[in-house]
Amino acid sequence: MQSSLVLELKRFSVFARQFRFMLLMPVVSVFLSGCASSSQIDLTSMTLNEKLKVLASKHHVCAVAIAVIKNRKLDSMDSASGCQLTLNLKSDSIYQAASLSKPVFAYAVLKLVAQGKLELDAPIVKYLPQGYRHQFNPLKVEPSDLVTDPRIQAVTVRMALNHTSGLPNWASGPLSFDSAPGTKWSYSGEGYVLLQRAVEAVTGEPLDRFMASQVFKPLAMENSNFVRNERTAQNLLPGNKANGAPRAEMYFPNPIAAFTLTTTASDYGKFLVAVLNDAQVLEQITTSPVTVDLSLSASWGLGWGLERTQDDLYIWHWGNNPGYRAFVIASVRTGGGFVMLTNSENGLKLAEPITKTILPGEHKLFQLPMLGGDIINMLCNTLSLCL
Repeated sequence: MQSSLVLELKRFSVFARQFRFMLLMPVVSVFLSGCASSSQIDLTSMTLNEKLKVLASKHHVCAVAIAVIKNRKLDSMDSASGCQLTLNLKSDSIYQAASLSKPVFAYAVLKLVAQGKLELDAPIVKYLPQGYRHQFNPLKVEPSDLVTDPRIQAVTVRMALNHTSGLPNWASGPLSFDSAPGTKWSYSGEGYVLLQRAVEAVTGEPLDRFMASQVFKPLAMENSNFVRNERTAQNLLPGNKANGAPRAEMYFPNPIAAFTLTTTASDYGKFLVAVLNDAQVLEQITTSPVTVDLSLSASWGLGWGLERTQDDLYIWHWGNNPGYRAFVIASVRTGGGFVMLTNSENGLKLAEPITKTILPGEHKLFQLPMLGGDIINMLCNTLSLCL
């Protein structure tokens, strides 16, 4: 399983600058063991809005927006700012959703399956007669290579969606397999890009146009896109480091199914409502999941992480782009949940307390390494080395 740090390093090819700080991890660990905060804030009697304000301020989260779902309907919206900088938070403030892109893309793929245009257990290369050309950097067309490894023939649509393709998260050079396709779970953005190429080939449309016509327009997600447009440019909130300092914007010139979605909490709430009200899609997402961590009751379905408790099943996902963090979770049984978008690298620190407020009970998924802080965050939060 690759950490959020590795995802960031590989995605944007900044290995050299950040690798040397990995050497500081033993020092950071020792430091952390002796500096746990003794001041705990009692959130139990606070309203959701009060909790958002307190948590955002505590963790230097400059902007957080939440859409709350109850009984499979959009119930309420809320937002808060925890920075001294004056932000014009609006209902149409846009955030990078990062890997929350994946469930939206998976939803569109399942619609194509329902239409008979894709088969879940068909090899993806079946839809790519010219083969698959892998880009060393997903944001740039070149350099690239035509994948000739015969194992690519075994990767199915299902494997890409549930992260059993055997492909790495990101490969900054020629594409190679980490494991045999279909043998184990391993989070892979590359698998989603491979599937994206098949979707584009089948529909004859680039990803952004396909998603607009098949998902965003039908669901009235007017502020969502996989590429930058005029509305995005006007309403995208700038991303921030863990200490609230601005993070230089990473520009996405091409749509990437794995991480370039920009959206609002309201729009993503509409999407979550659509998923929770589609019995066929929910069944496809949750049937025959693959194990991620048996001790934490964590598994993965088609496009979503799954957490099974004694009396419920939750679908969830997290997002991690430079300057942004996001989280979504919902109960399959009750139809309750929320999506949270933030413009801060500390944003995931709000995920667990807000989840316990909206979906009470123990949620072991927060023990998964992918939801923990990465080295960059720890250095910034504990040693004020904010890269």
